[in-house]
Amino acid sequence: MAHQVLSEDYCSLEKFLRNDLPFSASAHYLVKQLRKGSLTKRMVWVDRWSDYSVVVVSDDKHKTADSQRVYCFCRDTKSTLVLDAVLQHVTKLLSNTLFLFGLRSEVLDQLISHRSSAYRVSTDGVIMNMQLENISQIPIPNRLTVTNLKQKHVETVVQEWPYSGIFSDCKEWVSDMIKQNPSVCIENEQRDPVAWILQQDYGCIGMLHVIPEYRRAKLGSAVTMLLMEKLLKEEDYLYSAVNLDNKPSLAFHERNNFEYVSPFSVGFVVYPYEDGLQK
Repeated sequence: MAHQVLSEDYCSLEKFLRNDLPFSASAHYLVKQLRKGSLTKRMVWVDRWSDYSVVVVSDDKHKTADSQRVYCFCRDTKSTLVLDAVLQHVTKLLSNTLFLFGLRSEVLDQLISHRSSAYRVSTDGVIMNMQLENISQIPIPNRLTVTNLKQKHVETVVQEWPYSGIFSDCKEWVSDMIKQNPSVCIENEQRDPVAWILQQDYGCIGMLHVIPEYRRAKLGSAVTMLLMEKLLKEEDYLYSAVNLDNKPSLAFHERNNFEYVSPFSVGFVVYPYEDGLQK
């Protein structure tokens, strides 16, 4: 049921997934990075090639973390059982629990109904997209400096991100994203970070934070727009996934002219390694 896509087919798969945007956003981004050679040590699985209904991008080997992130696309709820079969293959290959990104809420509802050991870890997030014409420049006070996130900022980013406790390898994950992905950081005169944002490893922008004493200066909007400009050059799909319970974040995205991609929300789900549970 699971077919591995070889590197020579990444270009074709990227084009196919582009046609499935926005619902394929996370899988499309990962395959694009693999095709460019800027991402390695991953495997891509489909239910069949090339007329696929399901795409799963996973690590290429087992890691010692409590779970391993995989990035998925499922065309519709009718393909949920096919998705489950591919995920079963991957979880056995990695001998580990999976953490699923990128799947639509209605697909996850079906998957959890079928695979009772799987569960959501938070409220689902609504997808919000930034259009080119809505990108604007926000003035930044002269005393502040615009730069990128660096390795010295990893612990600060992890500490301020409210969902860091979900991942046992969060520090390593954030470190890798800062190394590999575009980011924006604003520092004060003492070179301390006061506002930042980055592109996460599945293409979504996130981990936005502004130190409390620097709020109301539109620094959150400033770093967001600067990152949008960077990603625009990469021709990436510009989007954010905002937790439906996070009313301040929803209001922030609305003020900054993000548009709701309706009907499209995603969930974040733990998919246990059931062979491991039985041991």
